[in-house]
Amino acid sequence: MNTIRNSICLTIITMVLCGFLFPLAITLIGQIFFYQQANGSLITYDNRIVGSKLIGQHWTETRYFHGRPSAVDYNMNPEKLYKNGVSSGGSNESNGNTELIARVKHHVKFDNSNVTIDAATSSGSGLDPHITVENALKQAPRIADARHISTSRVADLIQHRKQRGVLTNDYVNVLELNIALDKMKD
Repeated sequence: MNTIRNSICLTIITMVLCGFLFPLAITLIGQIFFYQQANGSLITYDNRIVGSKLIGQHWTETRYFHGRPSAVDYNMNPEKLYKNGVSSGGSNESNGNTELIARVKHHVKFDNSNVTIDAATSSGSGLDPHITVENALKQAPRIADARHISTSRVADLIQHRKQRGVLTNDYVNVLELNIALDKMKD
């Protein structure tokens, strides 16, 4: 009888600790010390939320930097989301897969010898908000032409917003870069 009572007490204590106190403590720590990150790292522009630093968006206008292709279509296709239930993730397709090859060829719209790997392939999450500085610099002439500004101004903006990679190439956040473009004075 004593063993059963001890087991029940241990179960209740574990449920209270793991199901209530620990989540409450982590939530409080997040809200107090990491408020921006705990709430999605949302970016506000012109007094409205335009996106998150953590999740890429689908950009198509020539006057903006384009992010990486998304294996999950940035969840913009509700039929696909309903059909396969995938909200993020890579394609898991092999290099020889004909669908992957067709998708990469679709994304490579300019000189094939001049394409960075991140301009043609999706990230592991399918929602990466960053592109390499090299990719951004290769897009700079298109953006400069569309905005009627010099390519050097766009390149300076890229260099100013770049973040250092630890084990990767330097990179930029596409949403932050596009907002900086909109804020740029002609």
